[in-house]
Amino acid sequence: MTTPTDDAVDRLRISMVVSEIESAHEVLACLKDVDATVHSETVMVNNPTRSPVQLTVDDLTAKQWQALELAYQRGYYETPRETDLSTLAAELDISKSAVSQRLRGAEATLIESVMHANQQWVDEP
Repeated sequence: MTTPTDDAVDRLRISMVVSEIESAHEVLACLKDVDATVHSETVMVNNPTRSPVQLTVDDLTAKQWQALELAYQRGYYETPRETDLSTLAAELDISKSAVSQRLRGAEATLIESVMHANQQWVDEP
């Protein structure tokens, strides 16, 4: 009899297709309520007037993902911002410049992935 590894026992892969992003947020909130660690591997954005875009986060480094996730959780991307680079840097125990570079690198990687995922969006007049 084969015994699964501890990692295999603790993992659950979920795929969701939702019509509104709020539905996905509700599922993620429920997972957070039970102290589940969530790592999004792929996000699909569907615009009814265009074909779906599949975005992979595989090209982000672990440090970029950590900075991006913390920035999002702390409200760095809210308007107005709910935190700043200095606060994020202190939490990550790195310099303000380093957190800025990690976020810019992650953002550039994600934007490039979106642009390449559906090149015809970029080419349309």
